[in-house]
Amino acid sequence: MLRGKVVRFDEVRGYGFIAPDDGGDDVFVHANTVDGDKWTMVPGVPVEYEAVDSDRGPKALTVRVTGGAPERSATAGAGRAREVAAGTEDEEGLCDVLSERTFFAETTEALLTAVPDLTGAQIVAVRARMLALARRHGWVEG
Repeated sequence: MLRGKVVRFDEVRGYGFIAPDDGGDDVFVHANTVDGDKWTMVPGVPVEYEAVDSDRGPKALTVRVTGGAPERSATAGAGRAREVAAGTEDEEGLCDVLSERTFFAETTEALLTAVPDLTGAQIVAVRARMLALARRHGWVEG
């Protein structure tokens, strides 16, 4: 098994890159090759992996997180899905943290735009699950 650290991982698109500990080209990693939860794939987290060469460069076959995520501020991963969707990601991957009220409003608008025939009860249920996810990842502030 090779060792490295996650350089970046796009949770929305489901792929990212690993920097090998022994140097060389970054290794492409797809969410389907991650053993466990893809949400653990944050920049700086150490991983073990097997890799093969592909026509586009090295590609991970299996990836296992070997350590915890490095400490990061509440804003470091905030709004990741929003910034990717809006194309507003800065060079460091930082963006604004939303208030829960703003998160609810934007979530409701997105749900109604995407699926106009959702019931109020369905919207409330989806928003509650999404808010729990957003709290867990520091995308909203209390």
